[in-house]
Amino acid sequence: MKTFFVVVSLVLLCAASSCSAFEIPDTYTGKITALNFYPSGAKFEFIIEPQEEDGSFTAYLPGAFTPESVKLLNPENVYGDIRTEKHSRTKWTPESLAPLKAQMDAQSITVSRLTAQQAALEQTLNLLRDTEPDKATNPQDILTYITSAQMLRQKTESDLAELKVTLAAEKEKLTMLTSEVNSRRPSGESSCLVITGRAKGPVKIEAFTGSASWRPRYTLDLDSTSGDISVQMFILASHRTGLDYTGPFTMHTKTPDENISTPNLEPLRVGIKPKQERVLSASGMSVTRTNRMYESARMMSKAPAADYIAMEDAMPEMYEAEEDNGPAVEESLSDRLVKVEGEIAGDGQQRDFEVALGTKKLSAKPIIMLIPEQKDKAWIIASMDEENEKLIPGMADLRVDGNPSGKIFVEEFGAGQKRIPFGYADQITAKKEALIGTKGVSWFSGVQTSGYKLEITNGTKHDHVITVRDRLPIPTDEKIKLDIKRIEPKEKEKDAENRLTWEINVPAGRTETIIVDYTLSYPSGEELQYK
Repeated sequence: MKTFFVVVSLVLLCAASSCSAFEIPDTYTGKITALNFYPSGAKFEFIIEPQEEDGSFTAYLPGAFTPESVKLLNPENVYGDIRTEKHSRTKWTPESLAPLKAQMDAQSITVSRLTAQQAALEQTLNLLRDTEPDKATNPQDILTYITSAQMLRQKTESDLAELKVTLAAEKEKLTMLTSEVNSRRPSGESSCLVITGRAKGPVKIEAFTGSASWRPRYTLDLDSTSGDISVQMFILASHRTGLDYTGPFTMHTKTPDENISTPNLEPLRVGIKPKQERVLSASGMSVTRTNRMYESARMMSKAPAADYIAMEDAMPEMYEAEEDNGPAVEESLSDRLVKVEGEIAGDGQQRDFEVALGTKKLSAKPIIMLIPEQKDKAWIIASMDEENEKLIPGMADLRVDGNPSGKIFVEEFGAGQKRIPFGYADQITAKKEALIGTKGVSWFSGVQTSGYKLEITNGTKHDHVITVRDRLPIPTDEKIKLDIKRIEPKEKEKDAENRLTWEINVPAGRTETIIVDYTLSYPSGEELQYK
């Protein structure tokens, strides 16, 4: 056991001597020349000037960077190669965090001073509580002592009560300041990277940190009259390296691949499987397939039927505005990137950067759509049939005629028709009522007469063409026959799934009616089941 402690002591001593070989400064060296954000992390590029006549240099990077990511970008300027080591250090406070850290330290001193005053007052009370006058003392002196002691105790208790209130408030301030400082401290603040080498000129290096992120955000404003959509794009970025940077930087949608190799397609060989393995394999495959089919059917049965209509017709699809002043998003075969410029601190706080889109307009057809079976209010949907470039997926704030209408996540979809819902038109509503149904039975079959009435109300001050969608049942058994008696007005479209579409011009303040009447015939003694 004694040998173990000696070995540990020697290891710690060696580690301490290794760390003490470098005097780590409060400000890290090296000038940032480029900054690239990736889906997870960021890559910084630095330029370092040799400090000695022979070209020797020592540079320091914060501990947020990974040692293995440090790479030399201009090897022609360096004699040999660079050396990167990770060392421990006292906690580092970046320059941007120094004012807040000083405020926290000052608040900590205030709390300590008040805590000491509280201890002194409590000690005074304990002395007053434990001290008694000598029995041989003159009674008049005893009375004077008791009176003075009572007055001192009252004042001490009063001062202590006030001090506790003040101390509680100051402690709360300290807790808040400490929490904010800790949330903004750089990653790896208790370590640093030391880079050494010898060069004949400026040294360019790059280093990667995982403590960085970015995402896009959009503002989409639909003009309900013209159908034009104004598009604004913002970049939200942050990193916790502790290094502040001002200048241009680039957002990438793809992280560069490491250890790329040439793809190789191996030959596909087939043989006869032994009987025992064949039985087990076939059994397992059958069970897996059955489970998947059951899970799929179970999920479909839980979803309301009207949701299938919504998934097709009200699914948010993404789009990008036509170019007016040059592309906002550059695209290559392996990456898509956005370039912005500004100041970003290394304290983890999120910064917003507006991308210079210029005046961007997207031509769309505004659709007011009602699906009464799903919702009694109308959707406001922008529909675009022309093909547009794709946006980088991200959150979007939606507006209609300049008024906020909701939020949506803009996803990446394929080319073709694109639709996005912009919220609800509360004054355009639908009411669905079932027609009086009858059931009859003949010698050979049962007959069920069904149908419904839709009342479409336009409560606005303007006439609107309203798209209405509903459905007829689909017989899933050849024994069931559907006979459509009446549809007024006639639908504009009926698809293969018996979904009906009308486009009705409803004047301001008016209500229009749609009647759908049909009959289902089926074998006598059977009962219909709707799915």
